[in-house]
Amino acid sequence: MKKLFLGIFIVLFSVLILTGCDFESTATTSAEEDKTSSDKEDSGTSSNVKEIPNYKINDNIYVTNSSGKYRFKITGVKETEERNQFSDTQAKKVIVISYEYENQTLQNNLYISSMDFKAYDKDDYILETYEVINYKYPSSVSTGHKETAEMVFALNNDINYIELEYYDNFFNSKPDCKIILEW
Repeated sequence: MKKLFLGIFIVLFSVLILTGCDFESTATTSAEEDKTSSDKEDSGTSSNVKEIPNYKINDNIYVTNSSGKYRFKITGVKETEERNQFSDTQAKKVIVISYEYENQTLQNNLYISSMDFKAYDKDDYILETYEVINYKYPSSVSTGHKETAEMVFALNNDINYIELEYYDNFFNSKPDCKIILEW
């Protein structure tokens, strides 16, 4: 009986992993938004190596996946003096990154949080998220609605540079885009 349940669990888990890996998304800027869908399909074929697009602060990033389309952008970066006395992470700087997102045609609600990003410093070290009290948490939004939010990272150098990788689907091993933040 236990073997049957284990077998069913393994099959269901495999289906979920394969389904998650099957979602393909594309990220485009405002200028690329005007391209025809055939141009976008050609760039994602297996014969072409898909380059990861790079963006900067205030660039609109459009993402289209099997559920529809949405837009997001990083709107600002600032340092805060606030520290979390209960955190094990020692932070030389605490960086607050502001962003906004809009659910344009997604069938389900859109929710973008720091979990959808990986952040790296100028020396390519991954940054840890950092909990502080005074920042704006994201909420999910339905089709046609927008949200603004913030995410916070600990930075342990004096260089004002962060590279964000964005993942539309966290099952993907390759990011959909990179956002270079310099302030």
